[in-house]
Amino acid sequence: MTGGRTPRSTPYDGPIYGRWVEPMLAGVHGFVAERLPSGPRVLDACCGTGGLARRIAGTGRRVVGVDLSPKNIAYAQRRAADAGIGGDRLSFEVADVATLAVPAEGPYDVATVVLAIHEMPTAARARVLGALFTVARRVMIVDFSTPMPWNLAGLKTRMAEVAAGRTHFAAFRDYQRRGGLAPLLADVEATVESERSLDGGTLRVVVASAN
Repeated sequence: MTGGRTPRSTPYDGPIYGRWVEPMLAGVHGFVAERLPSGPRVLDACCGTGGLARRIAGTGRRVVGVDLSPKNIAYAQRRAADAGIGGDRLSFEVADVATLAVPAEGPYDVATVVLAIHEMPTAARARVLGALFTVARRVMIVDFSTPMPWNLAGLKTRMAEVAAGRTHFAAFRDYQRRGGLAPLLADVEATVESERSLDGGTLRVVVASAN
């Protein structure tokens, strides 16, 4: 048991996630990779099958991707090898973000966490964010807006969350009821440096640092 959560894989992790879900996030990944705060060392938390981490490594930064799913990490490692990206430029490991230690080199310059906070158990969300502000100087977060707008983009988002399964949708609804990112950032006493919305107002992008 690590940080209250065990490494686990769902049926759609690994190749299914990499071939079907990751391509749908390509636009968000491109946005994040192009607008990251400065600094050569990046932690991609809850990295999935590594799409964002590969994009960031392609800009010349050094990236470590971590995820709780062994199948996602194995697939991410294969994709990185196929792309010829490895060594000290890009690495992946199975880990609980809530238990990460500050690297020997010092904190990462920036950490990213994209569309993952809302999926977590309620008690884990602030714990994970707090850990990220410990191991990185800045954190760039992309997650769902609250309240979710009732436009076409908002309806598509709700349909996608329902399609992901009952447990997944329950976490999405809980995240919405609790006000999303704002109270979590207040809980960990983070300072918001910038924020904007994407995709018809369904996504909130925040860059923040520890007080």
